[in-house]
Amino acid sequence: MRQNSFLRRNKQIMLVFVFLLLVISIMQFRVSEIIGFDGWLHIKSADMIRDKGFVKEFPYISESILSENYADIQFMFRVLLIPFTFLGLTNGAKVASILFSSLCFAFFFWYLKKKDIHLPLLWTSIYAVSSVNLMYRFLLPRAMPLAVLSLILTFYFMEKRMYKSLLLSSLLFAWLYHGFVFQLVAISMYFILNLFINKKIEPKLLIYPFTGAILAIIINPYFPNNLSLLYTQLFKVNLIGNLFNQEWRSWNLRELLMFNYLLFSLLIASFIVTVKRMKLKKNTLFFLVITILSLIAMIKTRRMHEYFAPFTVIFASISLNDYTAKLKERKALKVALIILVALIAIFSLVKLDTYTKNNHILPWYKEGAEFTKEIPKGSKVFINGYTFNYLFFHNPDLRYTHGIDLTYSFLHDKNKFSRYMSVLQGNDPGFNIIKQDYNADYAIVGKIKQDIKLFDHVVKYKEDFELVYEDESVGILKVRR
Repeated sequence: MRQNSFLRRNKQIMLVFVFLLLVISIMQFRVSEIIGFDGWLHIKSADMIRDKGFVKEFPYISESILSENYADIQFMFRVLLIPFTFLGLTNGAKVASILFSSLCFAFFFWYLKKKDIHLPLLWTSIYAVSSVNLMYRFLLPRAMPLAVLSLILTFYFMEKRMYKSLLLSSLLFAWLYHGFVFQLVAISMYFILNLFINKKIEPKLLIYPFTGAILAIIINPYFPNNLSLLYTQLFKVNLIGNLFNQEWRSWNLRELLMFNYLLFSLLIASFIVTVKRMKLKKNTLFFLVITILSLIAMIKTRRMHEYFAPFTVIFASISLNDYTAKLKERKALKVALIILVALIAIFSLVKLDTYTKNNHILPWYKEGAEFTKEIPKGSKVFINGYTFNYLFFHNPDLRYTHGIDLTYSFLHDKNKFSRYMSVLQGNDPGFNIIKQDYNADYAIVGKIKQDIKLFDHVVKYKEDFELVYEDESVGILKVRR
């Protein structure tokens, strides 16, 4: 009886979850292998934790600060992936991505219903199709959907003053993902707004979540290394990471508008309506502030797009709630709006399919990655950093020169790294860096535009190499001594 009652009360949420599960599954399995770059590393790390326990050292990248001081600052995400490894690593990563993304949208819908937002399914659909770039990121086996889900729960716990739940969510979020810092910023902002609007100090709003985060840092299999790496990640990597990593770089104006036109339209309309009302409610002001903060952050780095989208849609749903309520009385307008969102969804899904296939490059190296198992274990292999996750997935018994985040290599040895980047950009330092700087045993060079200049460098010093494997996608060379 209780189970039936629960299903009846949450029927709409379950339907939203199942519907999005089906749509995301279709898009996910449009390609047979893991989509993107990070998922290969995450699922392989989960598999290693399953077999060996928490990895305390990371010798898999030689030219990185991770080889000196390793901590997994999102170990909870890898733990959550462990059950999916029993499906096979590739299928497990894809199923996990589908499930986590569907849960994120279902909780988004649930939160809007809890706030008495009219047409919550429409707003959830707008969030889901608001950007092709964001839709693509929901196909990646990453912690992002769970991070957004955690923030949604945080907002609900704050508003309901559920302090113990706030502590627990902060603790789990800090184990899950280093983006928990954004959760603490949002909570602090809510505390300040509450102080100014209600003239009331509520210290529990800060004490409980900050306590949860501190406990997560201390009660941690990687303590105290996790503390120093967290500091490095936040203040040395993220703040300068856009020098080397595409997803941390700023948008150019064309990309900013192309990927976010729907979100900007909602933000402008909502802002105009909010200003006209003159008097702001606390929740409206809170979401306006964090939306603006995430917009500023997104202009600096496209990665913050992941937070700008849900905050903008929530702000719009609150600001325009009186208008969407009137749609119930104007069926023609409601139908027209639904058709418009459906057309945007169809257009976006078609674009997403093309975008996914155009960015699905790592499986081109499958035969070459399999061949690396012929290389003696422990050998040092020079690579372009973007291939690390895929090669590590197929063969973790080698030591690769670069990977995960190039800023880690920059911090490891700035002079050596500058020569590495110089070669990738087509400049010759006057000697073979693969042999002399890195003392590598092997080199792997792809036959795509990212590796063209590296290929030229190998050709210039071809007497130092022996070709041991080649196919239409990659060449593997042994370094002569």
